[in-house]
Amino acid sequence: MCRICFRNVHTQGLTLIELLIVVAIVGILASIAIPNFLLSQVRARVARVQADHQAIGVALELYRLDENDYPPMREPNFSGGPPAIQGSELKWWYVPNVLSTPVAYLSKSEILCPFGGNYDKEPYFPDEIWKRYGYENIAEMVAKAQSGWTVFQWRYPPEAIAWSGFWRLQCVGPDKIWNPSVTYDPSNGVISGGDIIRTQKKPSGNVAPGGP
Repeated sequence: MCRICFRNVHTQGLTLIELLIVVAIVGILASIAIPNFLLSQVRARVARVQADHQAIGVALELYRLDENDYPPMREPNFSGGPPAIQGSELKWWYVPNVLSTPVAYLSKSEILCPFGGNYDKEPYFPDEIWKRYGYENIAEMVAKAQSGWTVFQWRYPPEAIAWSGFWRLQCVGPDKIWNPSVTYDPSNGVISGGDIIRTQKKPSGNVAPGGP
């Protein structure tokens, strides 16, 4: 008798209603877990950018101790770049090779932005350097602006050094849209507009009065 009961209990399957309830529960749990997982990935990438920026900032200061200046953006005879600045010889809008060779201030200079590079500039810069973190020598850009390159004057007035210091680093933010005029702020939402920016004076700031 017990053997028959045991057999009946284990041969009885789940009803359709029970299956639907299980599927609904799994769907609810997935709808909660997946967005949290994706947001945690974004936060991890932001943290990685900030750590990389800090390491590059240290390398820049070490370079300055040896060379008495920060790495230049100008490379003589470089004729590339976006149309508005062609002829300015400004190649290194991105972390330059001199930070890794011949002296290894960084193990490698081609550190790539985890959110992607400045795809708009892909046709204008060789060797995919547009995928690297952005780098600007502010003093050099101010000098270019003062020498008559009007395209730089609105963004690099003489006061820019007082606002931000002598260099700026940047990476496209979680929105994956290159917008170096806006600083990413996670308080506006984990996936919000703006680039992740670090200047010599501020761990999060821009080339603007006081930084945004």
